[in-house]
Amino acid sequence: MPRLGLLMLVFGMVWLWLLAATSRVAPVDNLEQLAWVRSIEWGYYKHPPLPTWLLAPLQAVFGPSEWLTYVLGAGVTLLSLSLFWGLLRSMRGSAYATVALLAVLCITFYNGRLYYYNHNVVMLLCSVLVVALLWRLTLRPSLWGWAGIGLLMGLGMLAKYQIVIAGTCVGLWWLHMRWWRHPTHRAGAVLAVGIASAVFWPHLQWLWANDWMPLRYADSTSIGVHMHWSRRPLHALVWVADWLLNRSLPAWILLALAFWWAARQRVPAAVAAADGSDRARWSRQFLLLWGSVPTLFMVTMALVGGVDLQKHWGTAFILWSVPMVMEWLAARGRRVSLEVVRTAWPIFALVQMVLLLQYWAASPHGLPGYKVRQWHHFPAGKLARTVAPEARKALGGPIDIISGPHDVAQAIAIRLPEKPRVLISGELKYSPWIQASELKTARVIEVFPARELPPDGRWAFLGWAWRPGVSELSDLSVSDWRRMRQRPDLVDWKLPRKSGAPPS
Repeated sequence: MPRLGLLMLVFGMVWLWLLAATSRVAPVDNLEQLAWVRSIEWGYYKHPPLPTWLLAPLQAVFGPSEWLTYVLGAGVTLLSLSLFWGLLRSMRGSAYATVALLAVLCITFYNGRLYYYNHNVVMLLCSVLVVALLWRLTLRPSLWGWAGIGLLMGLGMLAKYQIVIAGTCVGLWWLHMRWWRHPTHRAGAVLAVGIASAVFWPHLQWLWANDWMPLRYADSTSIGVHMHWSRRPLHALVWVADWLLNRSLPAWILLALAFWWAARQRVPAAVAAADGSDRARWSRQFLLLWGSVPTLFMVTMALVGGVDLQKHWGTAFILWSVPMVMEWLAARGRRVSLEVVRTAWPIFALVQMVLLLQYWAASPHGLPGYKVRQWHHFPAGKLARTVAPEARKALGGPIDIISGPHDVAQAIAIRLPEKPRVLISGELKYSPWIQASELKTARVIEVFPARELPPDGRWAFLGWAWRPGVSELSDLSVSDWRRMRQRPDLVDWKLPRKSGAPPS
C-alpha cells in the first residue's frame, strides 16, 4: 500500500505539472464546470449535475481556479485506479494487480487527460465502485451490497447516462450466475433498481421541466446522427482500433515486453497449474465480461443506431481491457511472476518518459509544426488582457457578465479579478445563474469570432471581436467557433492591427 500511494503521488504530480505547464488554457470540460458551478441545479443543458455538485464545496473554500479542477480531476481518477488495484489484488494477488495498474497508467486516457475534470471522470469512480461491490456480492450475497449498487448506479446516472453500460454488465452477470434462483439476489436486484430510480427521479423531473435539454444536445451532436448503414461498420472498426490500438497501445507494449523478458529469464510462473476453484473460475469470467461488454455495447450503438461514436467515449471502462488481456495471456500459460513485476517497473518508467516527451512536443513550447492539441494552444490570457481594459473603460466599471461561446468566455472570465459570470451563447436557458432582469443593468460584454467587424464591435484578437451588451450574433458565433477550432491556421495567434480588418 505505501508503494501504491507513492506511485500515485509521483505520477499525479509529474503529469499535472507537465499538462499545466504546456497548456495555455484548461480543457473545455473543466471550463464548463467552472461556469456551471455558479448555480447548483438538478441538471445542466449538456449533462447531469453530480460533477458540478462535487466541485461546488471545494470552490467555496478555495475559490474558482483552473488548478482546482486539475487537482480534483486527477484525485478522482487516481482514487478510482487505486480501487481498481485493490479489487484485482483481492481477486488475483498483488503481483497481478500491480502489473495491471502499471499498464492502465500507460493508457493515454489516464495520463494525458489526467487534469480533466468532467462527467467521464466521476462516472469512472462510480463504475469502479459498482464493479467492486458486484464482485463482493458474488462471494457473499447481501441486500446491503445490492443497495450500494443501486445507490452508485443512481449517482452514476447523475454523472453521465453512459453508466448504463455498467448496469448492462451487472444484469448480464446476474443472468450468468443464475441469481434468479437465489432469494437474496432476486430481492437485491429489485432493491437496487428501486434505489437507483429514487436517486435519479429528481433529475428526471428536471429533464421533463426543461424540455430534455441534455438529450436534445446529444441528439444534435452524436446520438442523432443516424449515419447510413454502409458507413457504420467502418466507423465502429475505427473507434475500436482507436480504443485498443491507439489509446491502449502503450499498455500493450508494457505487457508484451514484461512477459517476453520474464520468459527469457526462464523464471517459473507464480502459479504452476490453473486453479480450478469456483472463485478462480468466477473471477476469470468476471474480468472477461467487464473487459468485453463495454466495447461490444459501443459497437452495437454504432451498428444498430448509427451513432457517431466519440473518441473519448469509454474512458470509464477502457481500464478493464487490461485484465481481460492478462486473462487471455494466463490461458496461454503466461502468468504473472515476480520477474514480470520487476520487469514491468522499468518498462513503465520508459513508456511514461516517451509519453511525457510526446505531450511536451505537442505543447506551445514544443517542436515547431507538431501541434496536435489545438485548443490547448488558445491564448486565453492574451485575449483576456486585450479585451478587459477596453471593456471596463467602455462599461464604466468591472465586467459582470461575459456572453459568448462557453469555452472562450469562461477562459476569459477565470482570468479576470472580478470573475464575471458566463452567459452561454447568449442563452438564458443555458445559464440559470443569470436572470433576465440582470441584463438590463449589469455590465455585459459579448465575445465572438468574426470575419468582419460589425458596426458596434471592436477587434480583440485575430478572428475575435467584442462589444458591449448581448446580441443575436451569439448563436452564429458558436457554430463559427466550432469550425474555427479545426483550422490549423488559427493555432498561432497574433495581435490584430489597430485599424482595418484583422490579419488573416
